[in-house]
Amino acid sequence: MKFNYLVVIIPRKWLTQNTEQARTQAWAAVTQLLLPDLGELYSRFYPAGRPWGQDISAPYSVVLGQEEPVTFLNLFYQAKQKRDEAVAFHSIQMLSNINFNQTEQIGDTLVYHVTADESSKALEAHSAWHLAMMKGVFLPDCGLYDLEHKKAMLRLEEEKSIITNPADYALCAVTLEMMEVTT
Repeated sequence: MKFNYLVVIIPRKWLTQNTEQARTQAWAAVTQLLLPDLGELYSRFYPAGRPWGQDISAPYSVVLGQEEPVTFLNLFYQAKQKRDEAVAFHSIQMLSNINFNQTEQIGDTLVYHVTADESSKALEAHSAWHLAMMKGVFLPDCGLYDLEHKKAMLRLEEEKSIITNPADYALCAVTLEMMEVTT
């Protein structure tokens, strides 16, 4: 069974002050995010007990930055790394399907023209992945998703806010079991 881990960042201000209720609210918010794609992009999802080797003993795998800042930051960095690896993978796959003979120099920039026809399914799929990421669409291999900003690709100041103020955030670590691909 193939699976992906996902860390969803939730602002603490959205959650009640009661720790137990806050974890329940966070899990409910993550469930609302994930339910629409259940059965299409993944077959199951559940709290991740050991994402990327990091033990989480908290109910629903919800880590409150105020209570466990080290665990919170470790998981945040792991999720960022997974997101960056996914971006690199899809970039390499997209670039490997581009015809580099169709280039044009515009000022200091080298432009590669891409024809969006159905001649390259791989180019189409990896390009669509990048466009979806830019629009904030949740993708199961993105590793990280910010629920407040509704996106995986955070601006530098958004990431800095999370890193410097972990007490203002909670995160929920989830295991996504991917759909079996039949040929």
